[in-house]
Amino acid sequence: MHNDFTLVSRKVPSGKTVVYYYAYNGEGQRLGPWTTGQVNKTAARNYCNLLNRKGKLLQNVKGMPTFSEFSQGFWDWENSPYLKDRRKRAELTRAYVDKAKMVYDNHLEKYFGKMPLDTITSETIEAWFDHLITKEKLKHTTINGYYKPFKTMLRWAVKKRVLLADPTLDIQKLSDDRKDLKIITPEELRALFGKNWRQVWDNDRIVCTANKLAALTGMRTSEVLGLKGEYVYTDHIYVCAQFDKYGYRPTKTKDTHNIPLLADIIAELEELKAVNGQGFLFSENGGETPIKRRDMYDGYMAALKRIGFTENDIKKRGLNLHAWRHFANTELQKGGLSVKQVQSVTNHKSTRMTELYTHFDPMEFGDVPKIQAELLNGTTERQEEKPTLSIVRLTETGTQEKAS
Repeated sequence: MHNDFTLVSRKVPSGKTVVYYYAYNGEGQRLGPWTTGQVNKTAARNYCNLLNRKGKLLQNVKGMPTFSEFSQGFWDWENSPYLKDRRKRAELTRAYVDKAKMVYDNHLEKYFGKMPLDTITSETIEAWFDHLITKEKLKHTTINGYYKPFKTMLRWAVKKRVLLADPTLDIQKLSDDRKDLKIITPEELRALFGKNWRQVWDNDRIVCTANKLAALTGMRTSEVLGLKGEYVYTDHIYVCAQFDKYGYRPTKTKDTHNIPLLADIIAELEELKAVNGQGFLFSENGGETPIKRRDMYDGYMAALKRIGFTENDIKKRGLNLHAWRHFANTELQKGGLSVKQVQSVTNHKSTRMTELYTHFDPMEFGDVPKIQAELLNGTTERQEEKPTLSIVRLTETGTQEKAS
């Protein structure tokens, strides 16, 4: 047996504490919550008793849309009222919307689709978490990512007064269970990019240098692929765009920044620039388009195996293209740069508000090329002998030829 209603106090965004109530339908299902508008439970209980005598405890149950009905077109890039509202306040990317729609199609609609919107409570959300953990075997960090667009949808329902209360207010994100990443060591880095680089990378200078640039700068893969010849200078590169499945577009953070580079790396980029001009540097068609992300990844995996890694080693250590970003962040700090300075090189955003007001110019960091040299060579001295760059490109007939 249970009471006709239960009370719960919640702090609303204004900071005020308000009492909400849940009520039960004829099948014993708990519905709500709905606000009483009261700030203490005695007044809230009197309010609910009055509603109960009038038969009005269950508010707006009839005509309440299901989650599926409410969600129709929610992530429609062109027509969504929510997205139109968001665009008035912040820039949206197609990548963000497509990912949110994928989460809705594959995980939200299947579980919540037939539920009336007001039957989605903190308990049903927690049950969904358990389902994703036990049935779909998903990691907590993945589930936290899926929860974000779901929370966005429910809060929009509250804003449009389809729901009277936000069921996500009591939900805490799951613990971080990301696999520990054992990044490449400096010794392994030198094995990859040292004097025997031709054997390690199957003589593919484009893929080799693309990975080396990611390792030494912490650039995102899409930023490496988006680098053009016009942004290579005598002692640094200018990072202002990325290239991915959505084409050539601004960086993930929309920011631009300079990255100092070791002279040897600049020389390699200049060799690529001699072939591809002002276009995309890591290209096999004269700079018109960059190589594919998959090419960069496959070359990296093959190179790891040539220096002794097994498939199990790679998987166990979590070595993917994004791991270069972890490597650069770690090694630049080990080399003496502060966290703030490293963030200015990698453009990695902190969650702390105070850090948003700290501005470094990475070109002031004279130690960056020195650290890069030490990582590659095991010393701060530049190697006297530099490998001749050999670039694979396509001829007009579609065959490959080498350009020195």
